[in-house]
Amino acid sequence: MLRFPINLASRPFVNRRKFFLVMGFLSLLLSLLSGWNISTYRMLLVRRSAYDLKMKGSQEYLAKLKEEETKLKEQLQKRETEFLEKVEFINSLIDHRTFSWTRLLNDLETLTPSNVYIASIRPKIQGREVVVEILANAKTNQDAIDFVVQLESSDRFLEVHPVFEDIAKSPTLVGKQISVLATYKQHL
Repeated sequence: MLRFPINLASRPFVNRRKFFLVMGFLSLLLSLLSGWNISTYRMLLVRRSAYDLKMKGSQEYLAKLKEEETKLKEQLQKRETEFLEKVEFINSLIDHRTFSWTRLLNDLETLTPSNVYIASIRPKIQGREVVVEILANAKTNQDAIDFVVQLESSDRFLEVHPVFEDIAKSPTLVGKQISVLATYKQHL
């Protein structure tokens, strides 16, 4: 018998079993991957909300710590400034205490000309320097000039500046009244 390949169908037969089998497998794999992605996403959302709550708590705790830090800094600064003020006061008392009036008066005695009379002495201690304001009465202008020159030429008095001079208005004093500012060196 002879066989002739004759297809009497209107469309030829195509075997699509392999295609449907591969497509079924791929759609099953896709649905499994989608399920895994969705469960992972939900788990990550839960973790993120837990981390957000934890972070919010940490930020609140950090804000409280910063507030406490500023309060402590203010207290320390206040204590430090109070302490520094006390130290400065004590240092000024020590400086006043260590000022030698005897040495100053001895130096002035050797430097003052015979026709000049010292009326007042006002030392002002500024740190480690002593600025002395001397009010003196001189009989003549030349005596006042000699007094200032003597102070300038000494090693003990620096930056000697006459502040004012005036004719003495007292009936017992005849001559000039002079005021001098000078920096006094306590130690040579």
